[in-house]
Amino acid sequence: MSDITTKTGDGGFSSFYSGERALKSDAVFEALGTLDELNSWLGVVKLKLQGDFEKAQVEVIQKNIFKIAANVATAKDSELRKKFVLLVGSDLEKLERFEENLFKQVEMPATFIIPGISEDAAMIDIARTVCRRAERRLVRLLSEGMGWISLEVKYVNRLSDVLYVLARKCEEGDFQEKT
Repeated sequence: MSDITTKTGDGGFSSFYSGERALKSDAVFEALGTLDELNSWLGVVKLKLQGDFEKAQVEVIQKNIFKIAANVATAKDSELRKKFVLLVGSDLEKLERFEENLFKQVEMPATFIIPGISEDAAMIDIARTVCRRAERRLVRLLSEGMGWISLEVKYVNRLSDVLYVLARKCEEGDFQEKT
């Protein structure tokens, strides 16, 4: 239990990956917490999908969310950056190709949608709204001088679009279990 319960956060402070300490209410921890929540919802999305290709794509996205979180949690000049893989342009390109593939399969609604047409789509829509919140948290960090996360902001922005289209595809019944 000592690996999980360190008691170092009992006073309202926590540590970045690179060791600096800040209040748990710091904008970085808000972003990290929202990315963690997004990754958990992506796990639900992955469970709801029926297609192996889509499940694999979501798992890749989850791994990329970890890359984003690692970048946010580590000071730009930290030597620890050498220990992890950062998000790269090809990660964004792959996400965009996944989005293009989905667009070809879905007839997009011409009006606003009200979530809840199906349980699975509604859960994907929750993931999308959490993704939008994660984007807002990252944009705040970007505006506060964390310019090295601009690719991450683009990725999360595009991800919310992917989740929107994925939910619409789900509503069309493509991911419903066959009975």
